[in-house]
Amino acid sequence: MKLRKIVIIAILFLCFIFTACTNENGIILFNSTPITQNNVLNDKKVFKQGERVYYLFIAPQKIQNDFIRVQVFTITDKGHLGEEVIRTKDYRLMKDERYYHTDYFTFWESGKYVMQIFSHDNFTSPLAVNYFYVQ
Repeated sequence: MKLRKIVIIAILFLCFIFTACTNENGIILFNSTPITQNNVLNDKKVFKQGERVYYLFIAPQKIQNDFIRVQVFTITDKGHLGEEVIRTKDYRLMKDERYYHTDYFTFWESGKYVMQIFSHDNFTSPLAVNYFYVQ
């Protein structure tokens, strides 16, 4: 567990140095392998069907709420305004995870997907938004 905390701190440090973590919005990074300090800067946007999509969300500031909502939708020709919600899941954040969240998911259909992450106290303004493709 101690090694995991060191890796997360190193990832956050690298992100702070090399990306725009200082702006008001958080960031979401994607990769096809679990995100570590060695591959944190290799953000990937295109995935194959059935391939795991690992993500790392880094908050713009400490999240005060215990829960976040991760929502993924696709841009399609059908659905409301061309958007169709594919996945919505709530996660409880532990005390040492108030600045980040990481997990993975798999999609089997091609398309353009958008991920957005919300704090449970505000579902109208996402903390971070990013997109990826499945081919």
